[in-house]
Amino acid sequence: LVLLVPELTFLTGLSDLRKNSRMLKEVMWEMIQSPQQHYQRLTSLLRRIRDSPDASRELERWGLCLDTDIYRTQGHVLPVERINLRHRSFLPAEDVGWHREVAKEVPIAVISINSWLLVYPKRLQHLAKDLLGAMRSSSGAMGIQVGQPTVQELRDDRIESYVRSIQSSLGSQDKVQLLLCIIPSGRDDVYGAIKKLCCVQSPVPSQVINAQSLTGHPGKIRSVVQKVLLQINCKLGGQLWGVDIPL
Repeated sequence: LVLLVPELTFLTGLSDLRKNSRMLKEVMWEMIQSPQQHYQRLTSLLRRIRDSPDASRELERWGLCLDTDIYRTQGHVLPVERINLRHRSFLPAEDVGWHREVAKEVPIAVISINSWLLVYPKRLQHLAKDLLGAMRSSSGAMGIQVGQPTVQELRDDRIESYVRSIQSSLGSQDKVQLLLCIIPSGRDDVYGAIKKLCCVQSPVPSQVINAQSLTGHPGKIRSVVQKVLLQINCKLGGQLWGVDIPL
């Protein structure tokens, strides 16, 4: 029997939290803090040490003295970079993100998706149908042409089924631009096998989508599919955006 003192142990990893989205969101909220929140926590800790007689005596015994504020220095704020797309340019918002603009505009260089494979197990056929619909509805604004894929519907979600089907499809077609696979949630083994096959044994650009990311309200799925289309465009040699880099 091993007894652990709670105050001396630390929880590591988030594997069990993935199923609990509310708790995962709370954990991420604690981990991702703004600079202002970091500052408030640090100054709060300094005040608690100063107001604690035991802590103050211990610091005096060491010959240490803590200031009540953190060290301040003059920083240099860089100007905002202008993001260039094919037909327009813009300055990003304060959160320094520009996914919305890129999802509604044509990137600098676009690669059409004409010859591609879509592989998924039979029990996920409804997600495959939703994915195709979302890709077609989102690709138009980005100027990306998405052709009809060669569909491989697997009887089960075993690694062997994915590998055999992919190898057979790649061997029977002249030129495959892209392999897109939908895999069940939590199947890192399937993901690893597909990537090993597509990166080492039969090189072809590949995109693997976790089934869990395709479940939820339509707005969430559309956002996921937009990001997937941007990734695919890059993997096929396209260029999403650029910035001015003067001499």
